[in-house]
Amino acid sequence: MPGLIPTTVVSLVLFFAWLSHAVGAPELLGGFAAGLALSRRFFLPFGLTLQTDPAFVERIDLQMRPIIYLFVPIFFVTVGLSVNLRIIDWHSPFIWTFSLALIAVAIVGKLMSALLIRERWATRFAVGLAMVPRGEVGLIFAELGRTSEIIGNEVYAVLLIVIAWTTISTPVLLKGYVHHFGHRLGKAEPG
Repeated sequence: MPGLIPTTVVSLVLFFAWLSHAVGAPELLGGFAAGLALSRRFFLPFGLTLQTDPAFVERIDLQMRPIIYLFVPIFFVTVGLSVNLRIIDWHSPFIWTFSLALIAVAIVGKLMSALLIRERWATRFAVGLAMVPRGEVGLIFAELGRTSEIIGNEVYAVLLIVIAWTTISTPVLLKGYVHHFGHRLGKAEPG
């Protein structure tokens, strides 16, 4: 039936958001849970179907694109507008020290996780570097912390700085790395 898949997906997301609100959690958490339930990476109701039927996955991708193109920018604009930059003390050493520390942890953590794959060092570094910009998930949890009043505006600003920096700088760094060391990327090291 035309339109059934997008209608069902949007209905599930809204239902989970309402359910989350009904139990006292932020609506964002419910929408995120619905996304996980519908994800191909999980074996929940839709997950089983999505993993066994590639044609169904393709149909969902095609039918969901207009909805994704509508809601993703709205989410990012909403997150951007949610922080009041005027009340943040930009001269505070806390903001800049904490931002630099989190950026270092984000980069080093992703690079260290690449050690788990059996590839050449050059390839491991490229994989680790490519994993650094995971800002959309960070934005979800930062917004969740802000709306739940778990984190304040200063910490939220720090998280936005880290997410923005890692998201914007990583493609540039990765392109430069591949340009200079691309010839070293390739097959796994023996043994």
